[in-house]
Amino acid sequence: MIHRALSRGRTILTLITLAQTSCGGDDGGSEADASGGDTSGGGQSATAVRLNELTSKSPADGSWAGMGDAIELVNPGAVAVDLAGWKLSDDPGLAADKTYEFPAGTTIAPGGYLVLVAFDELTATGDFPFGISSTGSETISLVDAAGALVDQVAVDGVRAQVSYCRVPDAEGEWGNCLQTLGAANVVAPSTCGDGTIEAEESCDGDDLGGRACADLGFTGGTLACSPTSCRLDATRCESGLEVAINELEAIDDRIELHNAGAEAVDLSGWILTDRFGEAGYDPASDGEKLVFAVGTELAAGGYLVVGKGDLAGQHPFGLSSDGDAVTLVQADLTPVDHVTYEPQQAEISFCALPDGPGGTWRADCTPTFGAANAAP
Repeated sequence: MIHRALSRGRTILTLITLAQTSCGGDDGGSEADASGGDTSGGGQSATAVRLNELTSKSPADGSWAGMGDAIELVNPGAVAVDLAGWKLSDDPGLAADKTYEFPAGTTIAPGGYLVLVAFDELTATGDFPFGISSTGSETISLVDAAGALVDQVAVDGVRAQVSYCRVPDAEGEWGNCLQTLGAANVVAPSTCGDGTIEAEESCDGDDLGGRACADLGFTGGTLACSPTSCRLDATRCESGLEVAINELEAIDDRIELHNAGAEAVDLSGWILTDRFGEAGYDPASDGEKLVFAVGTELAAGGYLVVGKGDLAGQHPFGLSSDGDAVTLVQADLTPVDHVTYEPQQAEISFCALPDGPGGTWRADCTPTFGAANAAP
């Protein structure tokens, strides 16, 4: 395998020779040519550069770990291709602030890969000036120096959180893949969102494996499935109690509890955790739980804001902006309330409206920690 790096000021582009693969693609999206026709599959020019893999979250491992959204191009042909003046954009109109133009001297070797990452204004490193949504849809277009559309793909951002790619490289249909930036694409062993429980998935779509809220220890409500993690989501399960998780955010990791009842509630020994699972909860295996101290009381109609930290009354676990879950458990391990949120939903304030266990969770609240929740 040959590696070649092109330094061009603010970034490093890496070209890697293409390894052949005989894997078949799964059912993914399709591409459209300039006339709106489907260009997925065979029949392409031997020298045609293609969009080949992309991620809507920073890679966790490898050469591009933590560097932002990534897009991989591949050259399946037998000759090098000069990409100077080509453009990559998530805007069909190629607006300047949403379009990356390949600089002079950028080439992609025969059988090679080219990986680009989102430009980071803080570090002034990276390439393309746009992000790939991890929750919505995007259309990524590759245009040559003459302005002709070379390749285009409609991306489901949820499916692209790990990798959305073509198998086999360059000509296969798009689908969920293992992350293999700079190397041959490989179909993922399981696909969250295809409606079928596979591998490590707890659920998928409407398939909950026959389970309900009662199986998790709640008294009622509606069990759901997280569309991004394929883990059971008990946000709409009910405990019959008036205390509930009421608001949270994933920047400073604050979590608010609210007592919607007419009497004070003793929280002594209650647990706040991000590790409650479908098989129940084992506090002995949870080193980052918060156990409320003896004498902790939540007044009638009151709010309790729990911050992140190692001091008394703080929770030591973090809340990921890429999606997470929080559960409040009584001292006897009976669940009181559970909240699951998806990527980017808790960056400002994820809250229940109206306050309390009967509220509907939404992602665009005005932060009001310690007071009644408010819509923007």
